[in-house]
Amino acid sequence: MAVGNFMTFEDINIPGEIVLVNGGKSDKNIILFSLSTCQWCRKGKQWLSDNAYSYKYIDVDLLPIADKRELKRALMGFFDATIRYPFIVIDGKDFYAGYNPENWVLLLE
Repeated sequence: MAVGNFMTFEDINIPGEIVLVNGGKSDKNIILFSLSTCQWCRKGKQWLSDNAYSYKYIDVDLLPIADKRELKRALMGFFDATIRYPFIVIDGKDFYAGYNPENWVLLLE
């Protein structure tokens, strides 16, 4: 079943540079949508690194305005959610909007 206008999370065009951070735990596909100036996003990246997760991230605020708007619209449509940063996506299906390590752990188990 399609969610929004997309069949899968992989159908969403993610523009810009996606940074890969290698950690010991790589059984989950983790992508973090963040803002380069956000303290909670920095804490989220640090938490993932401190807990040895491999993950990818993109600082959405560094994208051109049109790309930023399109990405936010696509994420909102696919997940039927309000986008707050950091916005973590696990395996293209589970997500959490905001920094809350206790909830992140539940998604990553």
